[in-house]
Amino acid sequence: MIKLGETGGFQVDYTEDVTQLASPNTLFKYNAVVFFSTSRDALDDAAQTSLRQYIRGGGGFVGIHNAFGTEYNWPWYEGLLGNANFYDHGASQPGTVQTVERKDVSTKELPARWNFTDEWYNLVPAPTKVRVLAKVDESTLAKGVTGNYNHPGHGDNHAVAWCQYYDGGKSWVTTLGHDAKEFTTDGSFAGAAEFQKLVVGGIQSVSGIKPFCK
Repeated sequence: MIKLGETGGFQVDYTEDVTQLASPNTLFKYNAVVFFSTSRDALDDAAQTSLRQYIRGGGGFVGIHNAFGTEYNWPWYEGLLGNANFYDHGASQPGTVQTVERKDVSTKELPARWNFTDEWYNLVPAPTKVRVLAKVDESTLAKGVTGNYNHPGHGDNHAVAWCQYYDGGKSWVTTLGHDAKEFTTDGSFAGAAEFQKLVVGGIQSVSGIKPFCK
C-alpha cells in the first residue's frame, strides 16, 4: 500500500492500534481512512464516534475485503458499506470481473473483463443506493458461489466494488483483496495490476485527488 501511494500521489500511514482512531481531530489530518481487511469488533466506542464524526465532516472512507466482516452490529457502519454486509463466501477461485462503470477514476483504465482470483463474498443485505463499479460474472466460477450457509449467490448482479456519498462523506469499497499476491507486480498473479489500479483510483477519489464517484 505504501508503494501504491508513492505511485498514486498519496502518503500512507498505518496502524493496528485502535486508540489512534479515538479522536476525530486525528482523523481530520487525513483525506481518507482505509479499513484494510479489518475484522469483527475492531472499534471501541470512542473510535466509532470518531469515525462517524469524521465522515459527517466530509471525510473519505475506503473499505477493502474484510472491512465487510467488521462491526456487524453497528447499523451506521453497514450504511457506510452501502447498506451491505458480509454473509459468506465459497472457495477461493478464479473468476472474471466485469467493469460496469467506465467513467469512474477507479475503473476507467480497466478492461471490460479481467481475470482474478478471490473469495467472492456473498452479501446480506446486498448493496443498495450505490453506484456499482464492478461485478463478478458468476458463470465463470467453476466451484460456484455457495459458502458455509448455502447462499445462492447474486446472479447477474454480484457487485464487487461500488461508491456512494454517505452521511456527509464519501465511501468507496470493494469486497476483493483476499490474497497478498494481489499486490505483486511481477505478473505472476492474474488481475493483480487491474486490482491495484482499482484500489488506487478508489483512494484517489475519496481523497479529493481526483473526482469522486463520477
